Amino acid sequence: MADRVLVTGATGKVGRELVRHLLEAGEVVRAATRFPSVARKAFGPDVEIVEMDYDVTETWDAALQWVDRLFLMPPPFEPDAYETIHPFLDWAVTGSVDKVVLLSAMDVENLPELPLHRLENHLAGLGVAHVLLRPNLYMQNFTSGFLLDGIRRESAILLPAGASRVSFVDGRDVAAVACAALREGRHDGQAYTLTGADALDLHDVALAIRAATGREIRYEAIADERLREILTAEHWPVRRIAVAVALFRAVRNGTRAAVHEDLQNLLGRPPTRFAAFATDQKTSWLAQPD
Repeated sequence: MADRVLVTGATGKVGRELVRHLLEAGEVVRAATRFPSVARKAFGPDVEIVEMDYDVTETWDAALQWVDRLFLMPPPFEPDAYETIHPFLDWAVTGSVDKVVLLSAMDVENLPELPLHRLENHLAGLGVAHVLLRPNLYMQNFTSGFLLDGIRRESAILLPAGASRVSFVDGRDVAAVACAALREGRHDGQAYTLTGADALDLHDVALAIRAATGREIRYEAIADERLREILTAEHWPVRRIAVAVALFRAVRNGTRAAVHEDLQNLLGRPPTRFAAFATDQKTSWLAQPD
């Protein structure tokens, strides 16, 4: 009997927190990841870990066996997200999966040229219960990767965002919504845009980090080419760099500034504000770089 929730991207910003929420709710969870050793350290013995790669079809059966609900997270900044994900999705639905919660992105419904738009439409056409989650940029982006390195090493947020505002959302809030979407049938067929309560520019973000840490953090609005150089040094593939550059071009055009009430309505509380997030995560920015 199918009685498990499969969480893909289980070691990511949302997946890790979602696993915790599901366990607390009494669900049996299988965590799918390309990095099982990382997952074992993160989750301990209470979570079944399975190695899974969207590009390796031989890993799909073990991941999907006895699974009735699926949290589907496409790889971030993946230009071929539709081609990469939809075969796995089709395989899941032809098996035991009868509900899919897809982690998409804000404003995707207005951008038919994007792979995630195609993936949303494909899922809607499969006839399976589904929920679409469309979060804005995560607050956690500032505590990982090249943005974290920039804050630690140069006391600077380096992004080509101009003076635009973004309603950053806490990935932990998104995980709480995903848990409800997986467990409650009232969300089936719905699409939710998930944002924070405020639209901040990156000077605001720098000030919040400075207030939390006592460090003199600044925002430097860089050119697209500088972002390409930074991500190239981080060994990002060229096509993913192109996606990131296009994203921040959209940010400069104001597409990520809107504040939506879906998250507050779903959780029954206000979204986490960036100042609270910064206070909670301040040790990330105080630690020495690796």
